[in-house]
Amino acid sequence: MKTTSKCQVTLPRRLREEVGIKPRQEVETFVIEHAGRMVIALAPKAIKSKGVALASGWVGCLKNQGSTDEILAEARGRE
Repeated sequence: MKTTSKCQVTLPRRLREEVGIKPRQEVETFVIEHAGRMVIALAPKAIKSKGVALASGWVGCLKNQGSTDEILAEARGRE
């Protein structure tokens, strides 16, 4: 996705339909770091899922534990 000059984005139809977002519906956004990238997760306010609430509680729990690659290597038994 590309941003406009006003830093706005248009969500693709497939994504809107998959998540259940309707025109003029307010959504909540969550920024999550995953594999060294920042991911923006969307959840319609009207149907905020339990999964989003659970996942947002884990955000930041591994700060100062090393890079994502280091954490995964340790979890997989590779050092």
